[in-house]
Amino acid sequence: MEFHSEVRWKRKKPKTHLTWKGKTVIIILLAAGLFSLLQDSSSQKPQEPNIAQREAFEEMPVVEEAPPVQAASMAPAPEAVEELTWHEGNFASRQPFGKRLQKLGLNGNQVHNLVQALTPVYDFRKAHPNHRWKMSLQGKSPRQFTLQVSPFEIYDVFNLNTTPELVRREIETTTDRVVVRGEIEDSLYRALSHVERGPALVAKLAGVFAWDIDFYQDPRRGDTFEMLIEKRYIVTEDGPQFVDYGDVMAARYIGARDTYEAFRFKPSKGKTAYFDARGKSLVRDVLRSPLKITRVTSSFKRRRFHPVLKRYKPHNGVDYGAPKGTPVMAVASGKVVRAGRWGGAGIAVVIKHNRGMETQYFHLSGIAKGVRRGVRVKQGRVIGYVGSTGLVTATHLHFGMKKNGKYVNPLSQKFEPGAPIPKVDREAFNAHKASFQAALAPVVERKTFTPVVRMQSPLETNWESYGPRVR
Repeated sequence: MEFHSEVRWKRKKPKTHLTWKGKTVIIILLAAGLFSLLQDSSSQKPQEPNIAQREAFEEMPVVEEAPPVQAASMAPAPEAVEELTWHEGNFASRQPFGKRLQKLGLNGNQVHNLVQALTPVYDFRKAHPNHRWKMSLQGKSPRQFTLQVSPFEIYDVFNLNTTPELVRREIETTTDRVVVRGEIEDSLYRALSHVERGPALVAKLAGVFAWDIDFYQDPRRGDTFEMLIEKRYIVTEDGPQFVDYGDVMAARYIGARDTYEAFRFKPSKGKTAYFDARGKSLVRDVLRSPLKITRVTSSFKRRRFHPVLKRYKPHNGVDYGAPKGTPVMAVASGKVVRAGRWGGAGIAVVIKHNRGMETQYFHLSGIAKGVRRGVRVKQGRVIGYVGSTGLVTATHLHFGMKKNGKYVNPLSQKFEPGAPIPKVDREAFNAHKASFQAALAPVVERKTFTPVVRMQSPLETNWESYGPRVR
């Protein structure tokens, strides 16, 4: 069987193509139509607004066009300057000074440069807890360092990022001399309790007569004293402001046992010292006590019951009661032969002196910086601090003294004074003494004694009382 399929062919319509002439005609026609349309729209008049539209338009606020922006206002704004901050501190902290500065942002090189700049005027190894410092920082960059050793001694260091520049601040000061008088009722502290910064005056008076008077056992009720002392001020915009006391120029102590006088004088050859009215030096080779103000709690005895060992044994020294941390001074110049723990003596310092004398300081809470075996110390230097180490029941200082290997009673020893006023300086000393005696005179009888301070103010001359009467 054969199959036949019928195939029908459709005829394709031919494509129409526009010639270039036709295209040109169409473009011309379109352009003409567009041109006529624009002319019609421009020839039409704007439609007048009605009354409501006009009133609404008139009530609209007028907005002025902003002036064109100048090219200068397109400049970038300057960067904000970082605020200057101040940081303060002192030397009471146990943390090293350099580490404290590094915590503020200083690097090791900056700290080194700062210390090097201050070294000629300040010894950081002997920094006092009361010495203060300030550091200014701008961000993390140091700008200025200020060190205040005292109200009269202030240093500023600049250019910390490059070569530090050290400047000592100029401080205007003035000094006045005042006479302070008092009468002892039960203690020197109470006798000066009415005076501004009385404890400082107690230490100064005790220092002048340290070789002649033991202010624990020698004073008696009714004893009187007076001293001519410098009073120092800083000049400010509000006037002079009292800061502290200076040197004692002259002093007199009228006691039941004896009368003592002291006059500050510098011989032509020698150091400034205190002399009595006859020109003899008040300075001795040995101080009467290793503490400025003390109270004897146990005296020198050949046989005493020991409170810890509970048996009788010699007490080869004097016990001074004082608060923990009270500075202990070397009573004479010498060489340290022991410094550290020593059995029942606790923390101890032993010093060997001239002419076969040795002094012992027991039960200390600590030893002063720089004091160690083999070091030479001068009279009056602080060697340690009162404590309660070793075989003790309370805080105190045990002070012992040996002469030629044997213990002696420190309170009964007599020591030769220093060199007297040379003949060549005798006339100058007598004139010096007369001026001081005139300032201290007259001596008022004890029973009617009133502690009045004669003072010439830096601003005006007047009489100033330091407080109530001391009876």
